[in-house]
Amino acid sequence: MKKPITTAEIRDAYLKFFEEKGCQIWPSSSLVPDDPSLLLTVAGMVQFKPYFLQQKKLDDKYVGTTTTQRCVRTNDIDIIGTDGRHLSFFEMLGNFSFGKYFKREMCAWAWEFSTEVLQLEKDRIYVTVFTDDDEAAQIWEETGVDKSHISRLGEDDNFWTAGATGPCGPCSEMYYDQGKEYGCGSPDCKPGCDCDRFLEYWNLVFTQFDQQEDGSRIPLEKKNIDTGMGLERVAAIMQGVQSNFDTDVLAALVDLGKQLSSLTPKELEEEQNQVSLKIIADHARAIIFMIGDGILPSNEGRGYILRRLIRRSALHGKRLGFQTPFLESYIPKIIELMGKNFPQIKENYSLIQKTLDTEESRFNRTLAHGQKYLNDKLGTLDGKNLSGKDAFTLHDTYGFPLELTQEICNEAQVTVDVESFNKLMEDQKQRARNAREDNAWEEDDNIIESLVNKHPKTEFCGYNNYDTQVRVLDIVQENQVVESA
Repeated sequence: MKKPITTAEIRDAYLKFFEEKGCQIWPSSSLVPDDPSLLLTVAGMVQFKPYFLQQKKLDDKYVGTTTTQRCVRTNDIDIIGTDGRHLSFFEMLGNFSFGKYFKREMCAWAWEFSTEVLQLEKDRIYVTVFTDDDEAAQIWEETGVDKSHISRLGEDDNFWTAGATGPCGPCSEMYYDQGKEYGCGSPDCKPGCDCDRFLEYWNLVFTQFDQQEDGSRIPLEKKNIDTGMGLERVAAIMQGVQSNFDTDVLAALVDLGKQLSSLTPKELEEEQNQVSLKIIADHARAIIFMIGDGILPSNEGRGYILRRLIRRSALHGKRLGFQTPFLESYIPKIIELMGKNFPQIKENYSLIQKTLDTEESRFNRTLAHGQKYLNDKLGTLDGKNLSGKDAFTLHDTYGFPLELTQEICNEAQVTVDVESFNKLMEDQKQRARNAREDNAWEEDDNIIESLVNKHPKTEFCGYNNYDTQVRVLDIVQENQVVESA
């Protein structure tokens, strides 16, 4: 029996294939994008925006680039663990052209890689194109795709943008038919259906426009290619499993959770515990890679996304019997599985470990006090609704984010009065604004602000060093800059 191809082997085969087509292999960029319209790197094309816009040029000896990009998306966070497709962290295999090749070449190469390198059965491959993209439909038919396997979808499915502004265009998606047994049974079932029969594994974006802040789209100087193939999804297809969590990398992380848990093997097979194991396996990768790229927990922006992922993991860890911080136990395994391609997680091991231990310990204390309060409230409810006042108390007194309160309440089939909660939050913010206006230190704030604007930006080096040499630039005493104090 032929040995299943590993995730690492698929990654290497993809990069080699497009390198042989004339694409230059580029390293994965940071999860912190050089793009103010994005909190996190959500796709492989993010680092290439200046090339799509012709602001930068690729070496003429290459027809394009190819990468394996680490990505984090949390728009489907509530679904993760309940199905086999959605992840917060994933790898996106991509290849990109900035005017050197377009639809015809890309479709032919995608078909070649799918049928000759991966050796997928041709009659199980389906494609979708944008509603009015007759050219793409004709190219696919000429490439070898059966006409009955080509369908058209609208802007929600087959037009791609990355953020509010920037390069965008119609796209064509490739699907793999996993079999009727995974379908909904409808005679109209086809790619784009919500069931599990047709698995989308490759998105080919024909980048032709530059989207403006007002939503208008200006044609780009050159037509480009931006593709993304979900590595975990392809691994599931190639390894003959229907869930990303059964592929070699994620299955190893699920197994690690089982080993760390104090639950019995029978208990671990219960559906709710299976979901917790999958959530932690997924979130652990996102958390470790985010900290490895210099993101630290905070109450806003990408730091808040990180904090939420850590707290969700810790909450599910409690359900698996973990009594002490456990996420750092995932670091060595993730380095073993992925460190060769992403060395920054090994280089920043100490930072990741200390950040996780501190954040998890702090949350465990918060959880212990807050959950007792919440459990008491849930036990005395007359109906199925938690008041906004109680949710606000959990947030203000116990440090519970609203999402965490909602998640715990959902399991008890209790809703949260979000409208009332938001009103109390706004009242609190207004009180804080009023207090600042009355603050006797306001003038000092203005002095500090003027000095910050006066001097060059200070580079924070604490991600890699615990001490450094610094220079005092100014001393403030009684709202005045002085020579000494």
